[in-house]
Amino acid sequence: MQISRDYSSPNFEIRKNNESPNKVILHYTGMKDTNSALNKLCSSQSKVSSHYLINRDGKIWQLVDEKMTSWHAGVSDWLGEKNLNHSSIGIELCNPGHEFGYKNFPKKQMYSLEFLLKKVILKYNIRPEFILGHSDVAPARKKDPGEKFKWKNLATKGLAAWPKYNVKLPKIYDKKTLIYKSLEIIGYNVKDNLDASIIAFKRHFISRKLDHLMDEEEMKMLITVSKYFMDIRRIS
Repeated sequence: MQISRDYSSPNFEIRKNNESPNKVILHYTGMKDTNSALNKLCSSQSKVSSHYLINRDGKIWQLVDEKMTSWHAGVSDWLGEKNLNHSSIGIELCNPGHEFGYKNFPKKQMYSLEFLLKKVILKYNIRPEFILGHSDVAPARKKDPGEKFKWKNLATKGLAAWPKYNVKLPKIYDKKTLIYKSLEIIGYNVKDNLDASIIAFKRHFISRKLDHLMDEEEMKMLITVSKYFMDIRRIS
């Protein structure tokens, strides 16, 4: 599969301490079409960019060299690390997003994403639990790639993290404390964004009832994901 370099973005800088990326952050463009996305990502006025853009037909453009920091994550936080641009690869998926009629992600686009993720993961030895959505690392600001993005399908191919077992709720627990601690273990910045982190978690792992309330089944999924993330980090 070819990666086009017909476009390039001026919006990049040298990676902090010249470190290799250890995360991938997935986005949707939230724009009406591919040309609008390319124009914005490649405009010096926009002050935003990404390393890659994939359109709905599966064409891939590289806009910023992987050695450089692209400006895709903005104000962000994961596992206590802030401003994740310097430690990540940013991939934009063409999708009008919630503002312009949010759509499913077509098979051709997902196939190209899988190809690109395999390439990047192998090159930088990136762990599946560090393939994240923009809403995961900036829950108060962002919704992308959103609840229609199929994280579980990626996980079956080793390209994202999804629990391989189920955990039962404890017989007695304080609900707010359990939610807070579980989200924190996964990586969310719950101190500043508790309700937004709950919604971001639900976008990623549940994809329904996108509010800050948690029923029993959602609580089970939350503690299952939390334990799974803790376990796989322990053996990584």
